Amino acid sequence: MRRAAIVAPVRTPGGVAGGALSGMPPEWLATTVLSAVIDRSGIDPLRIEDVAMACIDPRRPTVPHLSRLAARGAGLPFAVPGFLTDRRGGSGLQAVITAAMMVQTGAADVVVAGGVECSSDAGGAQYNAVGGQYSRDPGHRADLVNAEELARHYGIGRAEADEFAVASHRRAARAWRQGAFAAEVVPVGVTADPYARTTADFDPGHRIARDEGVRADLTTHTLANLRPLLPRGVVTSANMSAHRHGAAACLVVAEDRLDELGLTPLAYLVGWAAAGCDSDIASLGAAPAVAKVLGRNGYTMDDLDLIEVSEGFAVEVLALAREWDLDPADRLNVNGSSIALGNPVGATGLRIMTTMLHELERSGGHYGLEAIALGHDHGIAALFESAVAAPPAAPPRGARFHGVQPSRRAGRHRA
Repeated sequence: MRRAAIVAPVRTPGGVAGGALSGMPPEWLATTVLSAVIDRSGIDPLRIEDVAMACIDPRRPTVPHLSRLAARGAGLPFAVPGFLTDRRGGSGLQAVITAAMMVQTGAADVVVAGGVECSSDAGGAQYNAVGGQYSRDPGHRADLVNAEELARHYGIGRAEADEFAVASHRRAARAWRQGAFAAEVVPVGVTADPYARTTADFDPGHRIARDEGVRADLTTHTLANLRPLLPRGVVTSANMSAHRHGAAACLVVAEDRLDELGLTPLAYLVGWAAAGCDSDIASLGAAPAVAKVLGRNGYTMDDLDLIEVSEGFAVEVLALAREWDLDPADRLNVNGSSIALGNPVGATGLRIMTTMLHELERSGGHYGLEAIALGHDHGIAALFESAVAAPPAAPPRGARFHGVQPSRRAGRHRA
């Protein structure tokens, strides 16, 4: 089976609700990242065979056609059909996985994977960054109740959750300050006309180039003034993810076509898994998927250089760190994640992957793991191997996938 290479992953800045990106049509955001992928990779658009797009707002009439609209806007030929993927907050990652399966099985050689946030309120699932209101949706309330159960089960207090939230913002602010996000973020041209549909309708002089909502000045003292979302609870609107607008995309290419196409990969997909658990109390949604993908491919947590977990709730990430016996300040979400950078639901999985793979290249690491809870009782995870770092000496015991090899390297990142 051919390996699936990840080429030119990029993302837009994250836009807060009511911010500059709020009125932007999703097809424009998707076109922006698709165009950037084509430009940065240098691929001939005629070699792209399909577009896997994640966007999960059925109330918008353009959504069923979004992949085709984005493909046309990016200059892809009409022969490129396009399709949508949907796995809740993991939809963007599922787009990458589906594209990878297409190239691994020979159904295609080059597929674009993308994700975009389509709705103004993410289906009622999200919150204001500091001081918002919790959704009344029963499924989301179950996730909140589970987060509180995790806090009690693992002994995570309000102060610890707030400290983690502040650290997420500070890490993201530091990444911007040090230029770590420069290679992955593409600016977005915006307009005051939310119904604009062509490039000519957008003012190229008005561009959003940085994530909105990152708060370098945030402190635990500020967050301590917020009320918990449930009585006597730990979770507040500030120590959980906030809704964002944005998009992300990459090329997924068969390894044996890279030289022919003149493409340089950033990483390879080693394996992935989705899994659930039967517990209704204190469930770690992403944990079963992580255990499954690592066990299936012969790896342990010690083999990973970077670990990216979607920060739906600070207590959930802290609970996972305790379950895995990890220091939350080391290897884990080293440039911040959804608490600071937001949760553009359709694009979150791809946004996390993009940030992780660029950091893996910068740090010289070999392996990175992405994990996303899709609810309190199930999740999705994917393991990536850097295409840039030199391979280590020996394969892991029990590995069953293309002879990939571990690097038992201590994490080198601190908050």
